[in-house]
Amino acid sequence: MSIAYLNGEWGAITDAKVSVLDRGFLFGDGIYEVIPVYAGKLFTLERHLIRLANSLSEVDMDNPMSDTQWTALLTEAVERSGENNAALYVQVTRGADTLRNHVYPDALVPTVFVMVNAAPILERNSVAPYSLITLDDFRWSMGQIKTVSLIAASMLKNKAIAAGANDAVLIRAGKVTECTASNIFVVVDGVLVTPPKSAHLLHGITRDLIVELALEHKISFQEREITVEELSGASEIFITSSTHEAWPVSHLNETPVGNGEPGVIWHHIDDLFQNFKKQV
Repeated sequence: MSIAYLNGEWGAITDAKVSVLDRGFLFGDGIYEVIPVYAGKLFTLERHLIRLANSLSEVDMDNPMSDTQWTALLTEAVERSGENNAALYVQVTRGADTLRNHVYPDALVPTVFVMVNAAPILERNSVAPYSLITLDDFRWSMGQIKTVSLIAASMLKNKAIAAGANDAVLIRAGKVTECTASNIFVVVDGVLVTPPKSAHLLHGITRDLIVELALEHKISFQEREITVEELSGASEIFITSSTHEAWPVSHLNETPVGNGEPGVIWHHIDDLFQNFKKQV
């Protein structure tokens, strides 16, 4: 069942309330993580906690908990939910001030929110390939920070949906960055390619795992910039995220990618990822 934790209190998600003066509400002044849960176990928790700490540091927020405390809290959240395959969401905002002020207050109690929801997509009973379109990436230039300020990504995602696609591939200065909530991989001339880490894209946990798996299993791989022309001519495209794992793409701008079916390299990567999940 869905469960929520807010500043020490457990309850239904619909009952969780924050102050209208919370800086997360007023300014989007907060950081979040989404952690997949498989068979009731948090997946790659240590990596997510490292990224959470890095994001908090980037925006000059103190981490309200140690890794040990986070692990205990998030494990309890999963146990209380009773879910086997789920998405755990954790958010930390700077807290509630006494008035709306752009200047950081000297001392605020951070708002800590956790919720667990069933995620049938992680059961992978079916994997229907996505259709993508290309859009200009007009988001801010600190994409490595996993901030709750997601209005730009939401605008781009909804523009893609309105165009009949599932998502958008974002283009900045003629180069591919990522999708609105996922990293991207393409196959060019038989080589698996993904954009390098930069301030223009999220440093994805699933992205990193797939890079590691590709290198470990001797898949021809490059981490480099991808041009729009290479994207358009790619024989395979797939996206990666904590809730999508590796997800194939069948169409780009209404044109089939390859033969319009999930490709050989995606199948190989997906098999490696599923085996890795079972091992851990």
